[in-house]
Amino acid sequence: TAAYLRGFVTLDYDAQTAKEKFDYLVSQIVSDSSPGSWPPLVGFPPASALAYIFIESMKPTVSDSTDIMPDGRYKLIHSVGGAASVSLELEANPYTGLFQQANYGLIRFASAKEPKEGAGVAALDGGFTPGMGIKFLRDGKPSANVVFLHKLTPQESWNFFKNTQSNHLSVGGLGTAENLLKKKFETSGSDWVNMVGLSDMARFGEDGAEVSDEEIKFPFQLLLVPTDEMASRFSDEYERPLIEQLRTIESGSVLYELYAKEDYDAAPALIGRLKTTSAIESSVFADSKLFLKHQLMEEDFALRPEW
Repeated sequence: TAAYLRGFVTLDYDAQTAKEKFDYLVSQIVSDSSPGSWPPLVGFPPASALAYIFIESMKPTVSDSTDIMPDGRYKLIHSVGGAASVSLELEANPYTGLFQQANYGLIRFASAKEPKEGAGVAALDGGFTPGMGIKFLRDGKPSANVVFLHKLTPQESWNFFKNTQSNHLSVGGLGTAENLLKKKFETSGSDWVNMVGLSDMARFGEDGAEVSDEEIKFPFQLLLVPTDEMASRFSDEYERPLIEQLRTIESGSVLYELYAKEDYDAAPALIGRLKTTSAIESSVFADSKLFLKHQLMEEDFALRPEW
């Protein structure tokens, strides 16, 4: 995949080590701490932003293996947020690939849509819909990416870390806007638009070592459960913009405990913790250029047809 590395275009970006790619992306993220912009409803090429959300196909989101947003695509949801580096502190678990070691991670925190912030505004009324995208770099291979949400509809607290987030979502209780967004994700060609797969995380280790179909092991579902400290750190009532909350979180903070479900009926089992390895800051690059592939759940089902 061609991308910028150390200031020039190279055709062997994916061949670099995890640390080289991580260092490059971090340098871009921290180069400008200005936030990106929420797309306006009118005047956004080639049509209004509202229309473009439903014109733009989701197929590149599930097919392109790149760390940089493809030309001509726009981040129309989760458009403005905070970015940081993270690692997984993993416990003994049966899964392969990055589930055994994942030190070079990048994360974005954002609301799915621009919230209506202000004193006295309830989070539900303000449309505050927290979500995260996490990227893990690997030696000589494309990155692995996972996206997490609590639900497609707004939550009742302004504390980003109030609720558990997962790579699987319920599709019940959706309003008109959420059902339209669901229709957009159906342009990916997936029948399981409320889920993203995890087998790519298990296919290659951080060192790039490949795991065969016979040996690959990955969970059906991941859950990020906020630590007690994070779940109570911020008020349920509106106090300040999201990025100002995120900036108070120190490097080295454990944000979530990571639980995995081995299959649909299994109880969640603790397999690790998600920890920041930098401060969290706004970034125009992360908001506009950092690309996070969404793995089709069908790819997991192909390897585990019993699911």
